[in-house]
Amino acid sequence: MKLTRFSLPLLLPMLLCLVLGSCTSMSTSTQVTGVWKDPKYVAGPVRKIFVISLIKIRPGGREAVEDAIVTRLQASGVAAVASHTIKGDDTQLTDAIRSSGADAVLMAQVRWLSSYEPYVVTETMASPSPDKMGHSDFFKNQGADEPGDFKVAKIGTGLWTGAFGKQVWTAFTDSYDASDLARNIPDYTTKLVAALARDGMIVVTKPGS
Repeated sequence: MKLTRFSLPLLLPMLLCLVLGSCTSMSTSTQVTGVWKDPKYVAGPVRKIFVISLIKIRPGGREAVEDAIVTRLQASGVAAVASHTIKGDDTQLTDAIRSSGADAVLMAQVRWLSSYEPYVVTETMASPSPDKMGHSDFFKNQGADEPGDFKVAKIGTGLWTGAFGKQVWTAFTDSYDASDLARNIPDYTTKLVAALARDGMIVVTKPGS
């Protein structure tokens, strides 16, 4: 695959990693690299969110990610329900969203994974997009999972009105521990909820959660 240079948001944490001689400090680090909000959206904060994860972590699978997002939202005073708690198959998803009483759908997925060599500061390989598995098996299968490589998961989290009516908001998040993505979930959910609140998509009634 085509080699690309590090972007600045990735270069800085990598250089820090090299200076310290270890990436331990990055084990739970995520960074919101950008957000988008529909400029025509004027409906105000959503009241209840139906959460869907296409990210799979070990242990727990996508259910663990949904539960983590729901828990963080509820701890902030926002009503939320995880899709895996609703009975029925995917063909009944729209009905499930409507019956849940949610007025918005939040869906998270790993858009792609990148592997970087720390000593040459170069991207060695990137996984197909979207990488719904959310782990680095792709690199192992391609022989690009060398010890010391720096794995970054690019997570996209979108918010739709109603039952996938219109996408009105998206956050793009870098996870700097893609080899063990489960360790990033607490930090990811914290920063996701903060980003939603900053853009007025939700109202946090329990600050400090």
